[in-house]
Amino acid sequence: MASNAGSQVVAEAVARLKNFVEEKEDMELEFTAPLSEKQVTALEAKYSLKLPPSYVDFLRTHGTFKVLYGGAELIGMEDPQHLHAAAPDPSDAQGGDEPEVEEAINEALFFQRIDDDAVENFWCFNPRDRNSRGELGVVAYQHDETFGLPTPEGSQKAQDFRDFSTHIVSIIDEFIETYAEA
Repeated sequence: MASNAGSQVVAEAVARLKNFVEEKEDMELEFTAPLSEKQVTALEAKYSLKLPPSYVDFLRTHGTFKVLYGGAELIGMEDPQHLHAAAPDPSDAQGGDEPEVEEAINEALFFQRIDDDAVENFWCFNPRDRNSRGELGVVAYQHDETFGLPTPEGSQKAQDFRDFSTHIVSIIDEFIETYAEA
C-alpha cells in the first residue's frame, strides 16, 4: 500500500480539486466508484503486472476521475480496464517502427491523457522502471517525440523518478493553477 503521508497528500489534492470545481460555473467533476481488492487483483492478472501501490491506493480510495467543462473533458484518468487499449499504435509514434520503441510502447500502461482527445499524448507507467517501494515510474508519451523508456530496471536516477502520487498531485495543482484564471 502507499505510504500514509503520500495518501494524505493525495487526499488533500483531491479535496482541493473538488473545492475548485464546485466554485467554477459549467465545470463538473465525476468520480467512478472505488475499486475493490478483488477488482485490483483482476487488473493485475489481466496485465500480468503488479500495479504501483500509490495508483492502487488511489483507485481503491477514489476510483478514477474526470473534470468536464461544458461537456468536454479537461483532465481525467483512463478506465483501468483499458490501460493498454488507450495506448497509441506504435507505428504512429515517432521512432515506433524501431522494435525496441514498439516493445516499450506495448508494455507501458497508459493511465491518463495529457490533453484533449484530439491529440494522442498520454501519461503512462513504465513497467521497466520499478523502485524499491514497488512504484512504477510515470513517464510522458508525446505523439511528436520519440518514445524512450529506460530498459534496465531502475535506470532512472532516483531524483528523476516520478511515482503516481507525486504525479497526480502535480497534475491536480497544475490544473487548478491553469483554470484559476479562466
